[in-house]
Amino acid sequence: MLSIDIDGNDFYIWKAIKDHNPRVVIMEYNAKFPPPIDWVMQYNETHVQDKTSYFGASLSSLCNLADVKGYSLVGCSLTGANAFFVRNDLLDNKFLEPYEASNHYEPCRYSLAWKYRSGLRDGVG
Repeated sequence: MLSIDIDGNDFYIWKAIKDHNPRVVIMEYNAKFPPPIDWVMQYNETHVQDKTSYFGASLSSLCNLADVKGYSLVGCSLTGANAFFVRNDLLDNKFLEPYEASNHYEPCRYSLAWKYRSGLRDGVG
């Protein structure tokens, strides 16, 4: 399994990995850009998350990269933060088709994760 969540150059990191083909790849995506929008932030080796929406890549852009690398999108987290890709040779009709951004996209719901992290699940603190 490979998980990439660095709040910025995620797309470029996965693109640069050539000799590692994990079964599952988890990628942070920028839910501000719903399918079919292709968007990738400009590479910046000094990028630091600044709490704006300028980070990462759209789900569609990650799906395009995944296709080239031999992976398919099988789902996204409810919070609209993480996308789950499985290597194509392992799909075996075990996941919901079609393996497209438009089928699995979840909008930005980061507040769900913040509530969970702070112990406020279900509005009870």
